[in-house]
Amino acid sequence: MSDVEIFRNSSEKPFAVFLADLTQAIEAEGFSIHHRDKSDLIAFYRSEGINMPDNYQHVMLQICKPENSGKSLPANPERSVFVQKFIFVYSKGGKTEIRFLGFSANLIGDLLGHNEFEKGPSDDMFAERMQGTFVTMEKIVQAAV
Repeated sequence: MSDVEIFRNSSEKPFAVFLADLTQAIEAEGFSIHHRDKSDLIAFYRSEGINMPDNYQHVMLQICKPENSGKSLPANPERSVFVQKFIFVYSKGGKTEIRFLGFSANLIGDLLGHNEFEKGPSDDMFAERMQGTFVTMEKIVQAAV
């Protein structure tokens, strides 16, 4: 993995079916979906007066494991930019497309400063866990595809 990567996948499943399967896979791995009621980007843009194609669908799912991030943030609040993960799902050319960003443990550790803490995991330990989370996200997407 490079320091930053866009993970890409696609599915032949209809958009709504894929979203239901993805939701199930996310929850099966112990993640929760936050702000689900605000995940529809097309509805958001239309509410802002932007014309969007009628047949286009696009959602942004914000996923998190609060029991992990809630323990990690007090040690270093700068980790907040990494603890919320986003999976983007959209329709294109008759397929359902899936994208998310992943970061290497090295980059995360460098950006956070490789700090050690008396209470809570070090930045490097946090970075290793985050890289593992991106692997889990790939597994989640693959299970839904």
